[in-house]
Amino acid sequence: MKRILILAIAALIMAACGNKTEKGGDNDSTATAETAGAEMSDSVRMSSLKTDSLSYEKVEDIYKLSYFVDYPVEGSDSLVKSVRAFINDYLGGAYEGPLDNGPDMLKRNGEIEFGNFLETCGEKDDEDVNEMFMKKMVNMRYETNTFVTFRAFTSQYFGGLHGIAFESGHTFSKINGKMFGYDMMKSLDSPAFKQLIKEGLRKFFSKEDDEQGMSDEDLKNELIAFNGSIDELPLPDTEPYMTEQGVTFIYQPYEISYYAAGRPEFTIPFNDVRPYLKPQAIELFL
Repeated sequence: MKRILILAIAALIMAACGNKTEKGGDNDSTATAETAGAEMSDSVRMSSLKTDSLSYEKVEDIYKLSYFVDYPVEGSDSLVKSVRAFINDYLGGAYEGPLDNGPDMLKRNGEIEFGNFLETCGEKDDEDVNEMFMKKMVNMRYETNTFVTFRAFTSQYFGGLHGIAFESGHTFSKINGKMFGYDMMKSLDSPAFKQLIKEGLRKFFSKEDDEQGMSDEDLKNELIAFNGSIDELPLPDTEPYMTEQGVTFIYQPYEISYYAAGRPEFTIPFNDVRPYLKPQAIELFL
């Protein structure tokens, strides 16, 4: 079981989060929708992306798979198509039909991934395990006149000591639907930018009442999955994304620190990160 968990961790991190036996029928699965919209100012709402809240669930014995997504239903054609394609890929990419049918997309991906989930779990070998699960969520978190950001979340438990969860952010331009990540940035190997990464991690691990601040040695002790220089920290495998504060970076569990640290993340304010953004990314903040 430990080997299975390690393989699952590696696969999800490399994919920045992302199957064949088909079991069950309509009686053990659901696909529902209800309209949901983000609360925004009138000026933003005029060009806002409208979404429906879609869900899918499949249960068999102790095994459970569930999806919850904010699915685009109205907005610029390029943006709607881009976000829908991303959600389909994130849920497994098994659906090949028209993406305007969100419930069918969820159901098809769910049926295929549930089969893969059962295969990965294997036979139950622990009498204390009451439930094994796979849960995926994609939610719209932030929107401006120029871009929209979604957060994607995967939580899973295949047995063993504990489950594990992965989270990532994905920013889409309203101008052309392009999804931005590291390709919106430049000079990431520069010493000055590496210092921003170090300070971001220092802030994440520092205690709120620590007026002295965390030393380099203390920070190094927190980063037990990294053996290099504290001034040459690696970038997260997960792509960065835009928020109202700036650009957010997130490391997945075990990527740079211990399990109990969760997902180390921090946001570099726009004024600080602007020198490292390409012109097309800077335009999104204006």
